[in-house]
Amino acid sequence: MAKKLFVIGIGGTGMRCLEAFVHTAAVGMYDDTEIEMLALDTDEHNGNFRRLRDVVGCYNAINGGTSNDIRSNTFFSAKINYNEFSPGYSGARDTGTFKAISDYNTAASHHDPAQDVVDLFMDPNVMEMNLEHGYRAQTQMGSMLMYHAIIKGAYEARYNKQSPARNDLQKFLSALNGIKNAPVFIFGSVFGGTGASSIPIIPLAFKRATEILFDGNVDVVANNYFGTIILTNYFKFDINSQSEKVVAKSENFAINSQAALMFYDGDNTVKQTYKKMYLLGRSESESHDVLKADGSTSKGDTGGAAQENPADYIELIAALAAYDFFEKAYEDKPFAEEKVFSCIGHNYGTAKLDFPLFAQKDADIFRKKLGLLGAAAILDLTTEYFFQLATDRAYPFPNVDVGGEAFKKIREYFNWFFYGADKDNYLVRGWLPQMYESRGGNGILFAKEAFECKDLKSLKRFKLNEKFFAGDNPPKFSVGVFSSIFDVAKKAFQEYPDPNRNNIQDMMRIAYASLSKLYFNE
Repeated sequence: MAKKLFVIGIGGTGMRCLEAFVHTAAVGMYDDTEIEMLALDTDEHNGNFRRLRDVVGCYNAINGGTSNDIRSNTFFSAKINYNEFSPGYSGARDTGTFKAISDYNTAASHHDPAQDVVDLFMDPNVMEMNLEHGYRAQTQMGSMLMYHAIIKGAYEARYNKQSPARNDLQKFLSALNGIKNAPVFIFGSVFGGTGASSIPIIPLAFKRATEILFDGNVDVVANNYFGTIILTNYFKFDINSQSEKVVAKSENFAINSQAALMFYDGDNTVKQTYKKMYLLGRSESESHDVLKADGSTSKGDTGGAAQENPADYIELIAALAAYDFFEKAYEDKPFAEEKVFSCIGHNYGTAKLDFPLFAQKDADIFRKKLGLLGAAAILDLTTEYFFQLATDRAYPFPNVDVGGEAFKKIREYFNWFFYGADKDNYLVRGWLPQMYESRGGNGILFAKEAFECKDLKSLKRFKLNEKFFAGDNPPKFSVGVFSSIFDVAKKAFQEYPDPNRNNIQDMMRIAYASLSKLYFNE
């Protein structure tokens, strides 16, 4: 029977954690699983939000995207039902401010005591800032507005005033309402605005929104297992905006994180809602400057399309905290023990970042699966691996249209995952190399040679068969003097004893099995 998981990302950090989570699903860490995913951000035009959509779109095109596409022992094995929700602040400036949403002027004209409360907690600049780019560390406002947006979205969906985002919220909550004892994991940071505002109130907002939508007394919080990872400051940037009076400043990230943690530690609702909370971050001296990162396209704006931060290995650790939570949720007596924090030590200065830090008991499984997909990505970019397999005359895939959009998504996904190439054949570094760079280029996951190639020519010369995996006795396979890595990989694929050779999903299954045979003799 397939497992059912729920995963939610909030704000810019949440989008990048969801991206890392999708890549862990692509390597095959969630066999026989259906995943309900909700991306939630105030900034619907954010560059990281857009990148997540693109990555999930590629994933679903390769997976097939139907109810039958839940598999095991292959790449892209889980089915992902992707949903997104944004409060909809992207309209005119005079309707996307706290002052407009709260009808502050009316309260003031009637001498409403609510005006005094607002004046006590909010600076005039905060009340008038454009909310489209998030809550900008103003959690005293953000929690109320995010709760309001979800409840408003539920009412709009209930009474058929449905935007696509409202439909997605309804679909996600409908799936959650129709199940019991399901694990729900939430990604968000606590040093900015949107994540810190939303983590405390999301479960309660979902409970109330579900009651509105479905007229039921089912408690989606009490009937399911909620967990979260709290990401404290792990990157930094400097925003030099001339037009915005309220911005999130890196110099305040540490104090913002401390304030949020003190609140969570003392709030009974938070303690009663979450079965497990993970804590993750960096010291300020080790924080990664996202504007100076190699290959960064982020312009340091407060949000919007220009804000597209590169991937960071911290986000992969967060994604595998979710994996740990989901594994515990399916134990015989999930979360029966007293709530505890699981801590992992890592000496940034001397220790290399390796697989046990991520998946712990399943470190070898993760290492294998991530390595196999990485090898497939390099093979495809350097030899057109999947095109060659699909068009092989002796072993054809009759139902694969190599000119179709679904097939094109294979290469597009690998560009996001590992490397792409520009018009001059220089490599464009994707998710995995960006994580390597976020660690300072000092050993992450695979041999450093895999990340040192600068152009397509050097990548083609890279000995993928023997220098990809790191370690004292790394997995490898032999290539004869008169052969090539592609020849060996293609032969292993052709000779694999699987008669089902019809579609992209069959290609992925056989590629997974044949590469596993080559590297691991399995």
